[in-house]
Amino acid sequence: MLIEKRPATLLNHLLKVKHTTMNQVMDYTQLTKRQITYDLEKINYWLKERKLPPIQYKGIHYIAMPNSVIDFFQEQQYSSSSRGFTLTEEDRLISIYLYLFTRQELISSAHLTQLLRVSKNTVISDVKKANEMISPFLVKINYTRQQGYHLKGTEFDKRVLVMHHLSKLLNVPYGEKLIEYLLKEGNLDSHFEHIHNTLKQVEKNFELHFVEERLKQFSYFLLFYFYRQRERKFVSFHPDEMDVFKQDPMRIVTEKLMQQLQFEEKDTELCYLTIQLLGLTLGNGLVQDDNRDLLFRLCEQLVFDFESKACIAFEKKNEVVQTLYQHVKPAYFRMKYRIPINNPLIHQIKSEHKELYTIVKELLLPIESLLNITIPEEEIGFITIHFGALLEKPKKTMPKKKRALIVCPSGVSSSLMVKHQLQTLFSEITVGKTLSLQEFQEGNFADYDLVFSTVGLNTKLPYFHVKPIMTPIEKNSLINEVYRHLFGIEHHDISMKELVQIIEQFTNIYDEKGLRNALSQFSFHKKVNVYRRKRPVLRDLLTKETIQFVEKLSDWEEAIRIAATPLYKKGVIESSYIDAMINNIKSFGPYVVIGPEVAVPHARPESWVNSVGISFLKLDEPVYFLNDKKYPVRLIFCIAAIDNTTHLTALAQLTKLLSHKDNIAMLKEQHSTDKVIQLIDQYSAVI
Repeated sequence: MLIEKRPATLLNHLLKVKHTTMNQVMDYTQLTKRQITYDLEKINYWLKERKLPPIQYKGIHYIAMPNSVIDFFQEQQYSSSSRGFTLTEEDRLISIYLYLFTRQELISSAHLTQLLRVSKNTVISDVKKANEMISPFLVKINYTRQQGYHLKGTEFDKRVLVMHHLSKLLNVPYGEKLIEYLLKEGNLDSHFEHIHNTLKQVEKNFELHFVEERLKQFSYFLLFYFYRQRERKFVSFHPDEMDVFKQDPMRIVTEKLMQQLQFEEKDTELCYLTIQLLGLTLGNGLVQDDNRDLLFRLCEQLVFDFESKACIAFEKKNEVVQTLYQHVKPAYFRMKYRIPINNPLIHQIKSEHKELYTIVKELLLPIESLLNITIPEEEIGFITIHFGALLEKPKKTMPKKKRALIVCPSGVSSSLMVKHQLQTLFSEITVGKTLSLQEFQEGNFADYDLVFSTVGLNTKLPYFHVKPIMTPIEKNSLINEVYRHLFGIEHHDISMKELVQIIEQFTNIYDEKGLRNALSQFSFHKKVNVYRRKRPVLRDLLTKETIQFVEKLSDWEEAIRIAATPLYKKGVIESSYIDAMINNIKSFGPYVVIGPEVAVPHARPESWVNSVGISFLKLDEPVYFLNDKKYPVRLIFCIAAIDNTTHLTALAQLTKLLSHKDNIAMLKEQHSTDKVIQLIDQYSAVI
């Protein structure tokens, strides 16, 4: 994408959606019409230079990409030529670091001036800013007359930062072009294709399953690593740590890879690349020894705890554990050894799935302590959408008519989310298979009607670009595009801004943000998701009628019956639900005891539950669950869920409330309903 960053990003978006409107582009980019017009003019100038037709956008309703432009990019795949793009300040800071990492000679300010095509003063300023940006990585760009510009820090830290920068670059449209340019300016040959093909062959020979989306990033990293090794720059490890990885089965794979790529097989480097491959490879839950694999047992516990915390029950728990293990195994090595991973969806996940994100984050805290790792929000986000996809139950209202494929190289979690969203959106389409990019490229799928993909494809089949998480606007756009292709149906589009302006002509708006949000949800859900229930907040469920204080009860069973009585009296639950909660504890143990003297009893969603509900019982003297002194309980929250998701907002707020020891202590000493409701009100606005 040989233009500036913002126009390049816009062109990349238009190539993916192919058929959109100015209003949809404004909503997607959060740019003004004037800014988008300015960027389209730049794109059209660039297209004109290559004798390609312009993108028409003036005086028409739809913006449609000319077929010849789409064909050009599918054929060229951003083929190599001159640099041709303009570097942003962030691009320049990243470029300085990657250039110095592969330096083969003394680097002066003249080298950097030529590389960046800026003045000497700008280079000096950029180096200073680059040091500010990379300081959290414990690496510094230094300058001496004897050594010129060079990097200071441990070799391991330097490599972590290279992977971080490559991850960023590969998420901008011209990222690969910039990487190739940096290598060329350093007089280095690019062996990317050879490295990438070797990795895929190793994957096939050893029957591994690499996280496909990270394969490209890792291939580029190995390219930089090759030149780093040539300069005799090696990492160091503690002998005990090296002994552990010498026993790992992945060691054999590493040795073969290093031989084929002609890397020096130094023991520390064998250990280092073994770690990288473990962070790249999906866990296989079918071959590990359950008794010895701590991560697999942690996944089992995580699923169990999730069911307890979210007050739901998975129908196929073993499958949930297996797929979670596939994700967690490489994630563990990424987190332990600071292998960066980009999650472009993290802000959407925290916004669209904030209740689940809160619950998952709380669940992962003990795992952080146990494994002595820090779990970044990107990884929490991936695990969140993993569970989120498993909770969705698409409504089947019409016979399926069209067969579709999903192509998603991002891993198990993203694939699940894409599949469940599409099943929810399109009752006329059945998803036949979910494939990696490599599987799609190597297979023959002519008997399918269309393809949904999270990456660009070169295919004769009609394909539509999707995200693992889509906003209502993006869902509307996708629905319109798919329906236009399948049935020739087009819908008139009106922007949220225009809609609000129309409403303002006839009424006073007191909460424009709330109105925009409600209209956004309505415009989409009215058509394809009318069955989705409103999610009540904590204050909607915990009221004066559902809060009780009791001094003493005979045992834990009586405590649960008393705690659930307000829900029974209100018709929220049937009496059988109370029996189910008690029987679950007898069958599965005191899993509902989630903290010191706190229990959250519940049974399977939709089992004798008429509506969502929560009740609270506080005891002055504890009861002992299963009559075991190890499980005293004084605070009981009975949860009644109608499905897997409707109760999650209130439950996430309750989780936040109970995560603070001061709140638990206050509830234990409380006898005032009003005081409890005040506390509940504080947490009913969070998440």
